[in-house]
Formats: sequence, structure tokens, C-alpha cells
Amino acid sequence: MARGHAKELGAKIEIATSIVRIEPMKYCDIQNAEQELEWGVKEVFNGDETPYETHLLVNTMSIGDQLVEFAETHDIDEIIIGVRKRSNVDKMLFGSTAQHVILNAPCPVVTVN
Repeated sequence: MARGHAKELGAKIEIATSIVRIEPMKYCDIQNAEQELEWGVKEVFNGDETPYETHLLVNTMSIGDQLVEFAETHDIDEIIIGVRKRSNVDKMLFGSTAQHVILNAPCPVVTVN
């Protein structure tokens, strides 16, 4: 979906994922996470020429807060976020990142299953 929107609008895709850092992380662990993100995106894009940039967000904020802040500071026009079914107990214990982003994002949010 993101590639289709980017092609239609002549836009670049900003791909962000986050890690909640509870204690200090080793630099090599961050490098490995960045490399895995880049490889995963290349595998999905499979030679597609759509311009993109990957971002690994690492700090002590919740994932939802990190994504909302990223959207605010990078003037993101649209967020596309994946959602999955979870039990009510899971939602109660862990919250919903997607719900937080939907309710707090500074731009439209599209959810995909």
C-alpha cells in the first residue's frame, strides 16, 4: 500500500520501527537491528525503485509515543500501520500501539491487516 501511495504522489517512504530501551544498549546491538531492518525492507521491496529511508527509533518512550513523535518531527503526511487481532486480556495488559498512534498522530493513519 505504501509503495502504491508513494508512486502516485511522487513521495518517499519513511519506514520507522522502534525499540524501547530500558537499559543501555550496546552499539553493536543497535547496528544489528538497523541492518535487519534494512535487509527486511529490501526483501519486501524486491528491487522496486520506490525511494525510501529506514529509521530505527531507540529511546525510553513507548513505541506509540516514538512513532507519533517521529511523525510530528518529520512532517509525515500519512502513517500506514499494521494491526493484528489480539485478545482483550492482551490489550488490557500491553495496550495497543496502533490505537495510540491512531488517536494521537498528527496526520491520517491507515491500518492494514
